[in-house]
Amino acid sequence: MEQTNMNQVAEALEINTLSVYRAIHALEEDLGCVLFEKRGRSLVPLDAAKILYQQCVSALSDLSRAIDNTQIAAGITPKKIRVGSVNSLTVDLVPHLLKAYRERRPDVQLEFHSGSNTDLVDRLKRSELDVLMIYGDHHLENNASYTAMKLFDDQISFTVAATSEQPQPAQIPIQADYLLQQSFMTLTKGFGLREAFDKVIDKLGGKVTVQSEFSSIFGLSFALRSGDYAALLPSRLADISTQIGLKFYPLAPDMAESHGIYLLMNRASEHNPAIRALIAECRMYSLRWQPHQN
Repeated sequence: MEQTNMNQVAEALEINTLSVYRAIHALEEDLGCVLFEKRGRSLVPLDAAKILYQQCVSALSDLSRAIDNTQIAAGITPKKIRVGSVNSLTVDLVPHLLKAYRERRPDVQLEFHSGSNTDLVDRLKRSELDVLMIYGDHHLENNASYTAMKLFDDQISFTVAATSEQPQPAQIPIQADYLLQQSFMTLTKGFGLREAFDKVIDKLGGKVTVQSEFSSIFGLSFALRSGDYAALLPSRLADISTQIGLKFYPLAPDMAESHGIYLLMNRASEHNPAIRALIAECRMYSLRWQPHQN
């Protein structure tokens, strides 16, 4: 299903193409239906194959979660925790965890994976990740399948290149009329930061020009340095403004938006001693942002 070219399938499974054909034929005989249509060296999945694939992925995810939860209940601590993080947190929270968690639990390895909110939640559902550090709101706390712990509110700021024309002192904090004069760069849909951006734009009646969309906050930040556009980025990044060549300015109270940063995990995972240590370090980190909150 993931690699429709037979040679690629055989290479991925480390078998020959004849064995792949035989395996598919045997499966189709057992199920009593055709799963694929052969076109040259490619196999095109039929609807039956798509349904089988989806159900198998779900079943394997449930099985993996059941094994993890059973081991946790038995007091078995994993030697590796797979942590999913939105990109902006790799600037500050992730480096903090790499150092602080190693001192607290040197026996457990942290494996980080970055992505958008949507991608990371999907991977948690498939049991590919153990814990997420993502943008969210109170709706996360109402999900019966997961435990959500809010760390802090991530304020957003009006951001331009250090080499650009800067707002005048009288224009700070940034008002609606100033925002309406800008052309913006932003992240694509599916990112928590994009949701905060859209809320600000809604306050402006949706009349703002969006010049470009990016799938990475780093790509957005580098492009912003061209000096022609503006963005709305986390105020946290102001701590490294010199390194990234950007300037950050607060939004006026009627324009201000923030998004919660949450830890999200399966409910059974919160009892895992290794994950509880991760929770403790994240909470210690969040204390530094308390003065920034209103």
